[in-house]
Amino acid sequence: MMKIPALRFWRTVVPASILAITVVLFARLQYPLPPDSSWLLWYSRLDPLLLLGYIRWEGAVPIWGWLPLLTILLTLLAGRVFCGWLCPVGGLLAVLQSLKYAMRRHIPARIAHSSPPNWVDRLYDCRYPWLVFLLAVLALGSGWAVYLSPFHLLTEELSRLWRLQIPWMLLFLIATGIAIFPRFWCVFICPTGLILSVLSRWRRLVVTPPPKCLNCGVCETVCPTGSADGQNGSSGRDCLLCGRCSERCPSDIFKLSRLPGSVVNGSEDEGLFTRREILRSGVALAVSGAAISQLQRPVGAHPLRPPGALEEEEFLMRCSRCGRCIKACPAQCLKSTPITSGPAVFLTPIIVPREARCELTQDCQKVCPTGAIGKLPIEKAVIGLAVIDEKRCLGWAEGKLCLICQEQCPQMAVDSDSLHRPSILKELCVGCGACENACPVEDPPAVVVLAQSKRSRS
Repeated sequence: MMKIPALRFWRTVVPASILAITVVLFARLQYPLPPDSSWLLWYSRLDPLLLLGYIRWEGAVPIWGWLPLLTILLTLLAGRVFCGWLCPVGGLLAVLQSLKYAMRRHIPARIAHSSPPNWVDRLYDCRYPWLVFLLAVLALGSGWAVYLSPFHLLTEELSRLWRLQIPWMLLFLIATGIAIFPRFWCVFICPTGLILSVLSRWRRLVVTPPPKCLNCGVCETVCPTGSADGQNGSSGRDCLLCGRCSERCPSDIFKLSRLPGSVVNGSEDEGLFTRREILRSGVALAVSGAAISQLQRPVGAHPLRPPGALEEEEFLMRCSRCGRCIKACPAQCLKSTPITSGPAVFLTPIIVPREARCELTQDCQKVCPTGAIGKLPIEKAVIGLAVIDEKRCLGWAEGKLCLICQEQCPQMAVDSDSLHRPSILKELCVGCGACENACPVEDPPAVVVLAQSKRSRS
């Protein structure tokens, strides 16, 4: 049995430092990539959800599998320590809670409290079916579940901020933390947090109230996840080991102790393996089967992907929409696909050659955390194939000397005949878009880049 010390300083400084380090590492994803650019990649691999995704994609355990295993072992030891101390999104919410506590005299009482309002109790019956839904979507071939995990969600929202766009999900996360309770996202939405919450059922150490508990409810008021329960004799699965309950308890200090299995697995099992919960999970599986049809590749959609991107269906299966490739692109040729293109491709990276050409630096390959953009040499990392419209080309249609496409091509994939009419050397073209970007013919240009799938038909 071990007493929980005063953590008032550390429980904000440590998570806030983790958040700051993550933001700095993301900001450094720019050309030329610094030597520490891989740190963010390795740090992201602490997420067990990414491990599940990799096993689904590759059918094998990666060499970095020991990193999420450390997170799992830590959870089996003392619960959701990762969420409370090592998660960058948790760091943001920890700062938010500290600000709320510092301003409690200036904001309404219902917002100042950390504990969830009573109506939130109705959502507890939905969170594990929600996890089943997300895992089923991942298993059926969509990367959307990984997008909701903390590392990928945060970097995608930071990428939107970097592009001077509104970070809607980040605002939603903060708004729910202010209006409902700070860790609403962690308790009910985050798939990684829900996985760790399930694993916490088998944790060996739990936070317990002092023997002379007064049942005053103070611990329940200050708990950021609503897991404190003096009457139950131990904290719930969502305990972050933040120490707020121990600091505010008027009776004594809370302790971290090992309890008999009957106590640890007692009331917490209710609502997880009941017939009603199994029925809800079955409904979640059925809904995931219906939803996956909307999350697969749209028929006829062949967008230009970064160099080294996998075939479209597998790319959408792996892409977590983290936005790191977009941030690292020196030419800013990678854009985030708008929602108007459909939910299957929303937020995935695409190349719009008319706006910017790909400089073929391959930085996008180096920062991709899921392998959706493979590491290939330039000659094999084919984006697409340039095609010339002879009816619009100045050299073909009007006999003018242009050849700007030939001058701009970095792969020397544009040839010309004795009449200065350009043609594409298919064996050399990688589809970087330099020719389309430089073509002087007004839209549509006389030369356009077609995606890989269309190239294979030529």
